[in-house]
Amino acid sequence: MIVALVLAATPAFGQTGDEGFIEYLRKQDPAAAERFVTLRNARDAALADYRQASERYNAGGPALRSVSLPALQQAKRRYAEASLAVLNFLDERDRGLIIKLEADIVRVKRTLEERARDRTELQRMLRGE
Repeated sequence: MIVALVLAATPAFGQTGDEGFIEYLRKQDPAAAERFVTLRNARDAALADYRQASERYNAGGPALRSVSLPALQQAKRRYAEASLAVLNFLDERDRGLIIKLEADIVRVKRTLEERARDRTELQRMLRGE
């Protein structure tokens, strides 16, 4: 029963929402897009295996659960590993984006400071100083 609740609550990363993200990634970094697709497909396959193992476990009744429990546990581990790989990929990518954005912020702030200096000088020129 708990396994069914966990599987029902699992986010559906493999749905159509991924396609826009994948296209965005392809434009920025085709290799990263392919890596994400590979990781996502592995996770989706592991989830399907986990669901099948869960169904076998639940369908077997109490007498057969001990036989199907190792396969269910193995499927759960594979799904967790594959899901963690997707999360690790996304975390690594996002950390890289943060570093780039922070550098962009520094650059934009520097440009704003330069414009402020230029603006002050131009205003002095207008006043005839």
